[in-house]
Amino acid sequence: MDSNLEVVNVVGWISYRQELDLSALADTFATRSEITSVTYEPAENHWVQSNFAPDDTYVAFYRSGRCSITGVDSVEQFKDVVGRVNTVMRDLLEFDFTPESKVSNIVVTASLDVKISLEALALQLGLENVEYEPEQFPALIYRASDSNAVILVFSSGKILCTGLNDLDVIEKTMEAFTEKIDLDT
Repeated sequence: MDSNLEVVNVVGWISYRQELDLSALADTFATRSEITSVTYEPAENHWVQSNFAPDDTYVAFYRSGRCSITGVDSVEQFKDVVGRVNTVMRDLLEFDFTPESKVSNIVVTASLDVKISLEALALQLGLENVEYEPEQFPALIYRASDSNAVILVFSSGKILCTGLNDLDVIEKTMEAFTEKIDLDT
């Protein structure tokens, strides 16, 4: 199944271990060529929204000194963005430490290559681990009892896994899930 997995989003954070002046940060970001857009509207949001060149990666900065990165499609790209963000922030904050960073969630998709009866699958998986309300959401939601994984299954056979931050664990979780289900149902 691993060749079928496609990473579609990697989410993570960086901590600068100090409070950030968001208004000053937004003003400075507006003058930086590495940042393609910046928005700070404290009446609407309590964070600075920015996009970093060259791929317009979304980075949100919070007063707490943390920032979140979302929308990259690999762990390697996440590390690259962390490096670019740290370069800009080092210029602004003049710190002499390596900020802590971590991938907090990786979203992957795959295809089972068959149409699936979600009603039958809900019964097969056991209702205690499943949410399926087709009038509310078009997918079956399976919560793995042994991890933080959440797997969405669509009748088209497309599946999505979220809630984990390690590709090896994701691969094993997806393999265990597909082995657990009877696709002939």
